[in-house]
Amino acid sequence: MIGVFDSGVGGLSVVKQLLKAFNSDIIYLGDTARLPYGTKSKETVLKYSIQNAEFLMRFNVDAIVVACNTASSVAIDVLKKKFNLPVFGVIEPAAKLAAKFEKVCVIGTTSTIQSNAYPKKIAKYNKGCRVTQRACPLFVPLVEEGWIYDDITYEVAKRYLYDLECDALILGCTHYPLLREIIQRVMGVGVSLIDSGEALVKGLKDFKDLFEGSGRLNCYTTDSEEKFAKLGSMFLGKQFNGVKLVDLG
Repeated sequence: MIGVFDSGVGGLSVVKQLLKAFNSDIIYLGDTARLPYGTKSKETVLKYSIQNAEFLMRFNVDAIVVACNTASSVAIDVLKKKFNLPVFGVIEPAAKLAAKFEKVCVIGTTSTIQSNAYPKKIAKYNKGCRVTQRACPLFVPLVEEGWIYDDITYEVAKRYLYDLECDALILGCTHYPLLREIIQRVMGVGVSLIDSGEALVKGLKDFKDLFEGSGRLNCYTTDSEEKFAKLGSMFLGKQFNGVKLVDLG
């Protein structure tokens, strides 16, 4: 059993990749009552991340996946030290993949960008790689409104991305893969888009036995079950029910 947490429903884009690659058995926690993490302080994100991991540990999970880019950027090392099981984040796998390019752009929440987590990890694999970062905070609410292909979303994307020049662009937030088509239109077909969830799955080949299962997915949320199920269906690409409400205290 794998435990996965995110600040909301966005981490289901990572779950989708895990189910596709390994048919994993997953306990998912979306901390929707306290989102967004991207505008919170490092101390607050760390506190929330520990609470989320402690909740997942109740299910005797074999590993924890931190699907949230913001939490991965500030809490991954602490979680690895605190909990006696494998803990995987989404930043390092995407950074390792991006390091193969000469010019890379990173888009994400304000906290993820301010942490400089991606440039630091990319430099670990390729010190000569030139990295540009851009916070795109409006992308998350646009996705959660369901405006995936809306003209407004396209205009916002142009405003954020029009001047970025790169060979590859990291989608540094779990919501952003849903905007992949619009982002690709703005950036052009010559720019490779790196999905952090896809990159994570590629990096888990050595842990295949840990992640393979029967495809069971149980979801918990800290706020409205109905809203979670509606948005979650959009991220997973299929309808699902049975979301349970949990109070983390």
